Amino acid sequence: MNLKCQHAVIRVSDVKAAKEFYIVKLGLEIMEDTPNFFAAKAGGVRLSFFGGYKKPDDPEDVRTGTSIILRVENLDEAKKELSAKGIEPLGDVINIPDFHKFLEYEDPDNNVFFLAEYHVEPV
Repeated sequence: MNLKCQHAVIRVSDVKAAKEFYIVKLGLEIMEDTPNFFAAKAGGVRLSFFGGYKKPDDPEDVRTGTSIILRVENLDEAKKELSAKGIEPLGDVINIPDFHKFLEYEDPDNNVFFLAEYHVEPV
């Protein structure tokens, strides 16, 4: 079996806020757009965002397992660009030798996403 990441679904509490974040701030390309759904292109991956998610009251609640990795050519430059837009990483750069280095971020619904600069092709 040859599996590739082609599509990810992300549930959000506010479609408008998610669109502002992923399309306007992160700069992903919009593919489809309706009042309760939008799809964005991130390289060769389709991300489908659906409204109706309710954030858990308990910050330790891990009901959502959604996370995505967005590949960048230069992690330092990407970090500066996001910082200029008020988006800060959750910690320091993590480097996995001979694979990639990355930063962890959160979107408005606390979905984790990563920016990664690969040292080698991941697949």
